[in-house]
Amino acid sequence: MLLYILLLIFLFAVSVFTKARLPKDLNFILFVIINLLLIVFVGLRGNIDPDYSNYLDVFKTSGGNYHASNGIEVGYYLLNHYLLLWKMPFQTVILIMAIFSIYFKVDFFYRFSPNYGLSIFVYFCSILFLFDFIAIRQAVTLSIFMVSLPYIYERRFWPYCILLLLASLIHITAILLIPFYFILNRKFNKKTLYAIILICAIINLLKFTVPLVEVLLKFIYIPGVSADKLNVYLQETDYAPISIKQLILCFLFVFLNFHKEEKSEMFNILINMFVFGVLIGTIFNELPQFAYRMKWYFFWTESILMVNLIDYIARNNLKLTYFLYTVVLLLYGYTMINFLSQQAHRDKTYFFPYKFFFQQ
Repeated sequence: MLLYILLLIFLFAVSVFTKARLPKDLNFILFVIINLLLIVFVGLRGNIDPDYSNYLDVFKTSGGNYHASNGIEVGYYLLNHYLLLWKMPFQTVILIMAIFSIYFKVDFFYRFSPNYGLSIFVYFCSILFLFDFIAIRQAVTLSIFMVSLPYIYERRFWPYCILLLLASLIHITAILLIPFYFILNRKFNKKTLYAIILICAIINLLKFTVPLVEVLLKFIYIPGVSADKLNVYLQETDYAPISIKQLILCFLFVFLNFHKEEKSEMFNILINMFVFGVLIGTIFNELPQFAYRMKWYFFWTESILMVNLIDYIARNNLKLTYFLYTVVLLLYGYTMINFLSQQAHRDKTYFFPYKFFFQQ
């Protein structure tokens, strides 16, 4: 527990420092330190999370030729195949995935957040353990998606498309993000966005299951591995609603979009993404695991939008700003610790204590 708390405190301290106008060189040094720290933390961990053993099994069985029936995307399989062929240890897979996963996210926050330190802190507390630790393939595809976002407002479809096709070699769901090129840059009117939030809120609060997938399957053929995965998803019966917190944040972010004076093209895209995260998580709630995976391609934007929301509320009042930062520390810190504790309750070997791979 101590290491997690220390990292949390360090990243929060960075968020306080980066709120000030630090010299460019110092900002860059912090950028490098955060990257190295998180890459080591994620990439050199041992078997302390639910999916580590599964990835180890994939590595051990990747010596032969690739077969789509094994359910692993070809890009990830080949990474394992050649590292095994070159007699590299399994931890090399985890480290390589961590480098691609962490660096591009930190770089995106560095370039597009008003306070990249606070954005990284929010991401660390809310998403990092879900993906960069557990669902590492989707964590990498999420990073590639982030890299592709500037191509939307630059109106460069082919670079955007190529990046997501490459990402789909690691996790097939990335291919479903390609059509969003045509809609994420749109400037939707206020009534449309509020209507989406209201309808989704009613559906989630009433726990109504949307039979969209069932209807679509009558008209669309799903081939091969995708069909097998879909059948697994369809067998789930648990209801996976959008949380009240996410619904409230969605409303606040949309409100911010129409009241913030200075807005960039990227800011508009991030607002749209959060709204679509709510929409996708709602209309595909018939497939809880699929809806869960897809919505997080969009909900990570909270890490940047939360910073914008605090800046809007505080309006350059430093006392109020740091008070709100403290509220964020308490709320997100509690969320992170609660998540880790729940995982540890499932299995005593998960997360506590943190172990490097060489400590096993």
